[in-house]
Amino acid sequence: MASRGDADGINLIWHGSLLFFLGAAWGLQFTLLKIATNTQLNEFNILFVSMFMIAAVCVVALYFQRSFFIPTRKHMTFFTLSGLFGFVLPLGGIIFAAHYFSAGLIVLFESLTPVFTVAIALLLGTEQVSSRRIFAVALGLTSVIIVGWEHLIQTELSHLVGLLIVLGVPVFYAIDGIYVAARWPSDLKVNQIVTGEALAGTVIILPVYLLLGEPLRLVSQWHEGHWSVLVFILISLVEIVVYFYLLKTVGALYVSMASFIALFSGLGFGIALLGETHSALVWASVCMVCVALYLVIVKDAPALWKKVAIK
Repeated sequence: MASRGDADGINLIWHGSLLFFLGAAWGLQFTLLKIATNTQLNEFNILFVSMFMIAAVCVVALYFQRSFFIPTRKHMTFFTLSGLFGFVLPLGGIIFAAHYFSAGLIVLFESLTPVFTVAIALLLGTEQVSSRRIFAVALGLTSVIIVGWEHLIQTELSHLVGLLIVLGVPVFYAIDGIYVAARWPSDLKVNQIVTGEALAGTVIILPVYLLLGEPLRLVSQWHEGHWSVLVFILISLVEIVVYFYLLKTVGALYVSMASFIALFSGLGFGIALLGETHSALVWASVCMVCVALYLVIVKDAPALWKKVAIK
């Protein structure tokens, strides 16, 4: 019979492995979407097809698991808001930001999600104010200013739109994380929640897709852009389940640690697959973001690891 210490160690390895996969998947997704936009695929096509395929697979899985349910009005509200802020808005922001920024820079901005989460929580009064948290937020915002200023002075001022779009990604994810943690439907399973959110996101984007997308030109000639979207969808299906599983079992703080892995995996995939290069200022910003993430996340690690071990 395994001892309590062995069981704790297995739990740490299990959750640690899932956390590593989650961070690596997040990092790779930015490069895949950058490849898709580089091949001139319609942005709304990418967004709708991704949402539709994810929702379709989730519905099929729900059928075979015999987990169909009748959503209540409360469920519908949750699905709509979490589908909007957790799927449609950040995913759309990443796709459109790819026209202005490299995959590495997009993941740099997205990795600030924990910092923006703390900033919003401080504004809402749900997070305890401390000099450490305030300094972390200030450091994260400083890194944004450095990268944003360098980008704007080297390109046209119109790229300010791109900067606003890419900054929306961590803000939307932060809002979603806070909302999901506070309003998680305790009477539903993870697979039911994921399916509800994916379906809601698909319904939300459908009219926009029909108006601004290219429904009759989904696949004119199969190329690497289509492959990248397909791989993105497959990875997203697994990543979504892992994300919600970790969020439910060990909490948002533990999940946010994947931002460290995503930051460096995203930079690495951009360099390896797209040949991206970054200036010294960008790498300085990466260091600042790491310090900010450390102040927000790792400082609470002792209690966090204890919590993870006993799950």
